[in-house]
Amino acid sequence: MTTPHSLLFLSCDIVGSTKFKQQRDLWQITFLSFYRQFPQMLGDITVAQEIHGPFELWKPVGDELIFTVRVSHESEIFAAVRSWLEAMKQYEMVLAKEGLATKGGAFLATFPGPDSESSIPRDPRTETSDKGVVELNDEALATRSADYMYDYFGPSIDTGFRVLSACSQRHFTLSVEVAWAMAQCAVDAGVDESTFPLADMRLLDTREFKGVWDGREYPLFSLDRHHDDSVNRALAKLRNPAVQPLAVVNLCRACGDDPNWPSGLYLPNSSWASFRTVPTDSLENGRSNSMDGAETVPESDPGVESLEADAPLSSTPTTIDSD
Repeated sequence: MTTPHSLLFLSCDIVGSTKFKQQRDLWQITFLSFYRQFPQMLGDITVAQEIHGPFELWKPVGDELIFTVRVSHESEIFAAVRSWLEAMKQYEMVLAKEGLATKGGAFLATFPGPDSESSIPRDPRTETSDKGVVELNDEALATRSADYMYDYFGPSIDTGFRVLSACSQRHFTLSVEVAWAMAQCAVDAGVDESTFPLADMRLLDTREFKGVWDGREYPLFSLDRHHDDSVNRALAKLRNPAVQPLAVVNLCRACGDDPNWPSGLYLPNSSWASFRTVPTDSLENGRSNSMDGAETVPESDPGVESLEADAPLSSTPTTIDSD
């Protein structure tokens, strides 16, 4: 069984990569550099800022790197997102000479519910047990054997990828849980806006993400990476896109309270009781029922005489002598 915890997922993708690959020789060097230099910059930043962590690579997806970091307090989410954005900013300086940029987003998943960890045999010939799949998964997660690959799946992961798909170079998109945690930090800080600054938080839109929240429109938050640009600052005075942290918290809380909300938020070190609610194991019922349907030897009915060991197998009735 998985110990209850939350993971923050952060993405960094390269903007303009498809066109770049088709127009440049030795384009591979640029991407090989990305796979090494960006994590190095991230590591240097987290060491310098003493970020709770560490960040760990979850998976590369083409020109995108997705890392995770375990979090137990909303301030850790705030710090991790800010460090990630700083790494993206620094690496964009490297990419600028190639005419490339970065984009990304962040989402949260909570285990062992509503999200789960999975194990996949590397060699399909090695697993021959008749145990249920939940028990087999539990055993692999407990041993962390090199014979398996490990992954995450669940509604928060699915929703998170929808959120990531809406990002751009300017807008670093956030799931509701990430926006909630960051806004809660700002609310708790009160009038001190310098500790947890959120002048760049925006409500981009409400979108109907396919398969998410029964088709209801999902609040899509972002951090505006270009909010300090002089033109954007001037436009902001006309459009007033800034959001108030307390309004963000109230909206996110309303979403989380909805009985059909797909995701969770578990932060055991938070001062807020609603964040400390231990998630229910999504696989508990599957664990107890995993042997249903397995072949078992039926117990004898005490009211029926057992067959003799050498009883005939023929269904032909025995002839009885009438004499």
